[in-house]
Amino acid sequence: MNSQVPAILIELQSMKPKLFAFLFVCSSFIGLVSAQPGTSCFSANSTTMIYEAEAASPIGSAVKVVANSASGGNAVTLSRPGDGVMFKNIKVAQKLAIRYSSSGVGLIAVAVNGQVKKKFNIHSSGNLSLSFLNAITNIKIDAGTTVAITLITDNITVNLDEIAMGDNLKLPPDIWNLPVLPVASGPFKPDWKDISEHYLAPNWWREAKFGAWSHWDPQSMPEEGDWYSRKMYQENSPVYKFHVKTFGHPSEYGYKDIAHNWGIDRWDPEALMNLYVAMGARYFMAMGVHHDNFDNWNSAYQPWNSVNVGPKKDIVGIWEKTVRKHGLRFGIGFHNTPPRTWGQFMPVKYASDQNGPLKDVPYDGLQTIADGKGKWWEGMDPVDLYGPVHASKDDPLHSPFANQFMWRVDDAITKYHPDVIYFDEHAGDSQVDLGVHMGLGFLAPQLIANYYNKSLKWNHGKMEAVVNLKGVGGQYNSFQNSKELLPFVEHSLVKSSEKVIEKEISAYPFQTEESIAEWHYQTGQKCLDAPAIVKILMENVSRNGTLLLNLTQHGRGNLDAEVIQTARDIGAWLKINGEAIYGSRPFEVYGDTSVYYTRNKGKLYATLTTTWKNAPVKLKALKTNGATLGKVSKVELLGAGIALPFVQDEQGLTISPPAYLKPINGISNATLASLYRILRITHDKTWINDDDPGVKMARGWFRQSNLNDGDFNNDLTTSNTPGAKWSFDFIGNSISVIAPKQAGSGKIEVLIDGKARKTVGLSATTYESQQVVCRIDKLTTGSHTISVINRGGGPVAIDALVVSNAR
Repeated sequence: MNSQVPAILIELQSMKPKLFAFLFVCSSFIGLVSAQPGTSCFSANSTTMIYEAEAASPIGSAVKVVANSASGGNAVTLSRPGDGVMFKNIKVAQKLAIRYSSSGVGLIAVAVNGQVKKKFNIHSSGNLSLSFLNAITNIKIDAGTTVAITLITDNITVNLDEIAMGDNLKLPPDIWNLPVLPVASGPFKPDWKDISEHYLAPNWWREAKFGAWSHWDPQSMPEEGDWYSRKMYQENSPVYKFHVKTFGHPSEYGYKDIAHNWGIDRWDPEALMNLYVAMGARYFMAMGVHHDNFDNWNSAYQPWNSVNVGPKKDIVGIWEKTVRKHGLRFGIGFHNTPPRTWGQFMPVKYASDQNGPLKDVPYDGLQTIADGKGKWWEGMDPVDLYGPVHASKDDPLHSPFANQFMWRVDDAITKYHPDVIYFDEHAGDSQVDLGVHMGLGFLAPQLIANYYNKSLKWNHGKMEAVVNLKGVGGQYNSFQNSKELLPFVEHSLVKSSEKVIEKEISAYPFQTEESIAEWHYQTGQKCLDAPAIVKILMENVSRNGTLLLNLTQHGRGNLDAEVIQTARDIGAWLKINGEAIYGSRPFEVYGDTSVYYTRNKGKLYATLTTTWKNAPVKLKALKTNGATLGKVSKVELLGAGIALPFVQDEQGLTISPPAYLKPINGISNATLASLYRILRITHDKTWINDDDPGVKMARGWFRQSNLNDGDFNNDLTTSNTPGAKWSFDFIGNSISVIAPKQAGSGKIEVLIDGKARKTVGLSATTYESQQVVCRIDKLTTGSHTISVINRGGGPVAIDALVVSNAR
C-alpha cells in the first residue's frame, strides 16, 4: 500500500466524529489497481461510470463478503473506523452516489488528495445483505483522481456495494445529504440589516387584516387534538391510551399508519373557499407541513407526502388553485422547523413502553426500509418520516434535517408561488422549550432572502411577499442574545404570535394566529362564538395587526355546522362594518376592553363591544384639543344609515344612542347583531400619517409608536442614516411636511417629482411636536411624488403630511 495511506488513516482517526456526517476523501495513490465498472443497480449512461466496491483495493480490515442484494452478489464490509476501499483513475464527475447497507446511524469518510472533500450521513438499512440505500452528493472530481471511502464511526457495520459517478445520475435526491440551499439571486442578501433596508410590507397585506387558515393534516384523522404525532408515543398520556385502544400499539400501528389511513372524502375545497370568502377573509393559509414531518404537497424532498401516502392528492396545490380562482392571496404554513420536528417530535418515536406487556418493544420510529417488505409501505423508508436515530439535545440547526427543511420550503414556494409563508417558529435563537433550543437563528435570513428574491421575479419586480415568524420582541423575544438585531428584524418581516396579541400599538404590522376551537380537531371541542372572534379581530386591527383564524376541520375535511354559522355571522358583520377594518390604520390609542379605534381615509372609527343600555356612551380618548383628533362634526352608526347626537368637550366625546336600534340583518348571534356596532366619526383635521397607505419607506427609516410626545397619531418615522429616502404619492397643488424639532436633530431635503425644493433643519432647544417644517405651493394640478431625504447632522423624523386641493 502506498505511503500516503497511513497519513490519511491518521487524519481520519484524529477527527472527532460527529453524528450524521459522511466524510469523503479523494487522493492520488501509487500502485493501486484501477477500479473497473461492474454490473450495477445504478442506471448507466454516457456520463455515468459505475465502480464495484469489491474491485477496489481494501483499506484496513475491510473484507469482501457475500451480499445477496448487492450488484454481482458481493460487497465490502467495513467494521472498524479506518476500514474502507480505494478506487483509482476515476473519470471527471460532478455527482457521487454510494450504494450501502448499514447496521445503524453513523459516518463514512472519503478523501481527495488527502483533503476532506464532503461529509455524508448514513442510517440503518435494516439488513446488511438484503437491504441497500443510496447516499448521494454533489462533488467535483477531476480525471485520474483516486477516491477512498472509509468508515469513521465505531459500533456499526457498513457494507459497500458500488459507487456511481457522473454529471447526471438520474436518482431521487438523498434528503439526508442535501447541500446548503443557495440563496436565489436578487437584491436581498441573507443578512438581517440588508433585508431591513429593502423590505416594506406590501400594500395587499396592510389592506387584508383578516385571513382564513386550514390547520389540517394527518393529525386531524384521530380527532384527538393537537400534537397527536408526538403524544401518541408518550406512554400513559391520554392520547397514547386513546391510540392503543383505537388503533393499536405504536410498535405496530405508528404515525405513518395514521397518515396512510387519513381519508379526506368530505373535503370540498370549493365550498370551503366560498365560506372563507363569505366570512370576510382576504387571504388563505394552507398547512404545508406540521411538526409531524408529513408534507401536504407533491414534495420533491419528502416521499412521505399527501400525493404518495393517504389522500393521494396534492392538497396544497389544490388549495392554491382554488384560492387564486376566488381572488384571495395565498399562503403556506411550515411547522417542520429543525427545533420542533428534529428536536421535539422525532426523538420520542425511538422509545418503547417502560411497563406493561410490550415493555421494551420499540415503537415504529426504529423501523427500517427492510421492515416494510410485504406491507403497504414497502419501498418507503420510515427514517425519511421519523428521522435517523438522534437525541433531542443534538443541535437541530446543524443537523442534516436543517438543509432538508430549507430545500422543502424552497420546493413549495417554487411550485406554488405563495404571497405569504408562515413559520411556527422563532426568528431568533434565545428561547428554550422542552429542553430544545428553539428558533431558526442563522437559517432565518437565508430563508427570507431566498423567498423575497424569488417572489420579486414571480411578480415582475414588485414586492408582494410576506414572511411570518415568531419571537420578534414581546413576551417570547428570541433575540435576547442579539438585541442589536431586533430593530432590523422588525423591519424585515411581519412578526406573528400564537394567541398572544400585542399589548400596545405596534410600530410595524403583525399577525396573531387564533383557532375557533382546537388547532387539530378534538372530539367534543368547544368553539369560540362570533362576538369573541370579532373582539379578537378588533383587538388586533386597532393595534396595527392582522388576524389569521383557523376553522378547525374534521379529519375527513368537513366543518361542524356551528363553525359554518359562526363564519357566516362574522362575514355578515364585516359586510356592514368592513370600512373600519380593511385598509385601516391604528389611531393614537387603540382603545380599551369596550371600544377599539381605527382610522381609514380621514375618518375615525370606534368599534363598541358593550351594551348600549339606552344610555349615552362617553369616549374619553376623543376629547377636544387632542393631538390627533380635530373638532368632530358628525357621528354615524354603520349599518343604520343614521347620524347620532353627540357632545365633544374636554371630558371626551359623548354619543346618545337611538331609542331603538335594529339588529344587523343576516346575523344569527344576537349579541353580535345588536351590540357590536361601529361609529364613523368625521372631524376637521385632515392629515396623512407617516404610515398611511401609499407611503414608501424602507432603507434607513424606522417606525416608532406610543411616544406620547404630542405627535400626530402618537407615532413617527425616524432615520439616522444620511441619504435615506421616504416618499409618498399624492394628488394636489400644495403639500406641507409635519415633523418634530428637537435638540441634536439633523436636516431633511424635500423633493417634488425628483426635483429638490427645500432643505430644512430640524434642530431646536426643546422638543416641538407637529411643526410645519416645509410647505410647497403652486404645484400643477395632478399627481406628484414627495420625497424626504435625510441629509445628516443628526437623527430626523417625519410625522405627517397635509395636502391641499386633494382629489
